[in-house]
Amino acid sequence: MKNQPIKNNKLLIAIIVILALINAGMVARYVMHSHSIEDIVAEYPYIDPSRNFIPQEHYITTLQPLREAVRDLASDYGGDKVSIYIEFLNTGANVSINPDTYISPASLIKLPIVFAVMKKIEDGEWKLSNELVLMSEDRDRGWADENDPLWGYPIGSRFTIERLLEEMLATSDNTAYFILSRNLTVGEVNHVISNLGLEKLLTEDGRVSAKEYSRFLRSLYSANFLNRENSQRILEWLDASTFEDFLAHSISNDIPFPHKFGENTEVRIYADSGIVYVPNRPFIISVMIQGSPKLSLEEDRAQAIAFMRAVSQEAYEYISK
Repeated sequence: MKNQPIKNNKLLIAIIVILALINAGMVARYVMHSHSIEDIVAEYPYIDPSRNFIPQEHYITTLQPLREAVRDLASDYGGDKVSIYIEFLNTGANVSINPDTYISPASLIKLPIVFAVMKKIEDGEWKLSNELVLMSEDRDRGWADENDPLWGYPIGSRFTIERLLEEMLATSDNTAYFILSRNLTVGEVNHVISNLGLEKLLTEDGRVSAKEYSRFLRSLYSANFLNRENSQRILEWLDASTFEDFLAHSISNDIPFPHKFGENTEVRIYADSGIVYVPNRPFIISVMIQGSPKLSLEEDRAQAIAFMRAVSQEAYEYISK
C-alpha cells in the first residue's frame, strides 16, 4: 500500500510529460505554419494574399463567351423585362445584363431586414435568444400566407429572433418578416443600406436591380459588414432553402447554393439571387424577371422558370468546366 502514492505520482508525471510534448509539437507546427504564410506573403507584398492559396487555373479572367450566351437568352426572352448579374468571386469578372433595369424584389427584400437585425445583435441591442410577439397585423397583411410555418400560431405567441430569422430565410416566411420589420425602425434599415454603399439599391417605388442586390451576397461572402460568425449563419440559413424551381434546378445537388428567391404572381415577379459554391470557383448569380400580363399565369411562370434555369445552367457549366 505504501508504494501506491509513488506509482500514482509516476503516472501523473508521465501524463504531464506527454501532454507537454504534444503541446510543444502543436506550438511548433503553428509557428512553422505562421512563418511559412508570412514568407509566402513577403515574397509578393503587393499581391492579394488570397492569391497564394488559389491555384492559377481557378482564376477565370474572361467571361465573354458566357456574357454573349446570357445576352442572347435575355434578348430572346424579352430584353428589358429581365435584370441579370453574375460575378466570379475570385477575380470580380462579371456579366451584367440590364443593370439599370429595376424590378420589384418580392421576397428578396427580406435580406436587408436580416442585415439590420443582425447588426442590432452585434451592437448588443438584441440577442438571438430574445423573443418577439406575434400580433394580428403580422399575419393579416397582403403578403401573409397561411402556408407560412408561423402563420397558424395563435396571436400572442412568442418566437426567438433566431427562429424568426431562420424561418424568414429558409422558408421565406412572411409572418416572420412582418414580426421582425415591425420591431425595426426605418433608420436602422437605412443604416445598413448606406453603410454598404447601396444608395442606389431602391427606387422611390421600391424596385431593385440584380446588380445592386448582388452586393448583399458579396458582403456576406467577404463578411465585410457583419462579422464572420453571423455572415456564415445567414448563408447557412439561405442554403437550407428547399426551393428549387428557379436557379437551383440547374445546379448540382452536391454544390452549396445559399440563395433568396422571391415570387409575386399578382404582379408577375420572379427573382432569385445566391452564391454558387463551385469548388475553388464561387460565383454570385442574380436574376430578376418582370413577367407579362398578356400571358396566362401558368404560361408566364413556366416561361420565367425556363429562362431562370437556362441562365443558371449557362453560368454553372461555364464556370465549372
